[in-house]
Amino acid sequence: MRLRACILAIAVVTPLRAFAQTPPPAPEAAPPAPPAEAAPPPAPAPLPLPPPAPVVVETPPAPAAPAAGPKLTWGGLVDTYWMYYINPPSGANSLTPPTSAVVGRAFDTNSNSFTIALSKVSLNASMDPVSFQLDVGYGTTATIVNGAPMPGTQSPSFFVQQAYGTIALPGNLTLDFGKFNTTAGAEVIEANKNWLYSRSLLFNIIPFVHVGARANLKVNDQLTLQASVVNNWGGLGEPDNNAWKTAGVSATITINPMATVIATGYFGKEATQGTDGSTPGDLTILADVVAAFTLSEKLGLNVNFDYIKAPPATSNSDDYQMGVSAMGRFVVSDHLILAARGEWVKSKFMGASVAQEEVTVGVALPVGKNFELRPEVRADFSGDPIFSGEKNMVTGTVAALTYF
Repeated sequence: MRLRACILAIAVVTPLRAFAQTPPPAPEAAPPAPPAEAAPPPAPAPLPLPPPAPVVVETPPAPAAPAAGPKLTWGGLVDTYWMYYINPPSGANSLTPPTSAVVGRAFDTNSNSFTIALSKVSLNASMDPVSFQLDVGYGTTATIVNGAPMPGTQSPSFFVQQAYGTIALPGNLTLDFGKFNTTAGAEVIEANKNWLYSRSLLFNIIPFVHVGARANLKVNDQLTLQASVVNNWGGLGEPDNNAWKTAGVSATITINPMATVIATGYFGKEATQGTDGSTPGDLTILADVVAAFTLSEKLGLNVNFDYIKAPPATSNSDDYQMGVSAMGRFVVSDHLILAARGEWVKSKFMGASVAQEEVTVGVALPVGKNFELRPEVRADFSGDPIFSGEKNMVTGTVAALTYF
């Protein structure tokens, strides 16, 4: 009994123990998640870009320097006047020009008429060692310089006042070739460069311009010499009116800063050549001396002497003209300048001698540096009735000068 109970107990206990010793089956594990897709390896860091190559801009070759051109200097003048004949001859109207039977007025010849005396442009081109000067203009002055007959009312015309080339040579020597102003006289054609508007009687008996060649030599600061060979006095015969040439000499002597003397002479036959090829008349001689004195910054004085043997108008050996003039200028202020002139001239034509005098008083009223009004009063006298039957002639003039 006891055996059977033991076996039964063992039989009961053993399965329980086995049951107890056999672990329950583990729950079915979830299928493993698919492995995550491996991330692509990081891209390698880009290599640093090399610095940009410097841009090389080729500098174009400098253009060849242009050939140096001439240095140009311009100038200009507009000269307009109105004149009134205060004591015209009996029966004459206000347009009657002031005239003389011997030595007449130079350029101011139209009465009671606004007149363009000279409208001028000048150009100097310097191309070392060569230069070129050209002056061209229009007006009644051009008519007179061109050789229009005097006396009488003048109409405007064109002219080439100067046209010449200059070459500078070693030793302070220059040569001019062409047409140029005369060296004689105390006055010039351009009114703005003179102290008074009307020109002297002496200025009207000397040549205005020449055509030919001249040499200028500056010896030192005190002496300059000039020699010329020209067609004739006025340069009107282009070509010359005869086979002769006129020779000229001049010396400018600077005594000191206050005193300068210019002595000029011209010598030659001036009459027109005859049909037989000969040149009539005697040698014509012009001697001209100008003494200029600068007495102070405000006061100046000029004295001019002229002697002409056998004037070109007659070419008679017994004929002559001689005279002297003196003029002064005083600068009162920048806007007021006073000037005066007195002169005496004696002329001998075909055995008859005539003397005449002239006195002029004028005022210059500058406005800025490029404009002036020039009122003046002039009286001409003679012991003979040479002024259209009268022994004196009085005029009043107002001129306007614009220049640069």
